[in-house]
Amino acid sequence: MRNIWISRASGTGGSESVKLYVLRTCPYCIRVLRWLEGRDLPVQIVDVPFAHSQRADLRAVSGQTYVPTLVDGETVIADDDEAILEYLKEKERLRVA
Repeated sequence: MRNIWISRASGTGGSESVKLYVLRTCPYCIRVLRWLEGRDLPVQIVDVPFAHSQRADLRAVSGQTYVPTLVDGETVIADDDEAILEYLKEKERLRVA
């Protein structure tokens, strides 16, 4: 069973841009990246190292080291490509409306 963690992160102030933390060889990350291709959603892709011990930046913004992880302001969705895709689809729908 995969982990899911959705929360309001503290200390993510500053930029309100959407960031997606990925490992390019992760099949769940690839699925989200493929969905984003050709869409006009402003998402910053952040590549993370393979070793969890070297993912300090990801831990700092989300409190964990699993990918894919989406950070949008105070919203954090970690280690669940389905939840990330649902979130992005809703964000896209709201932009079009």
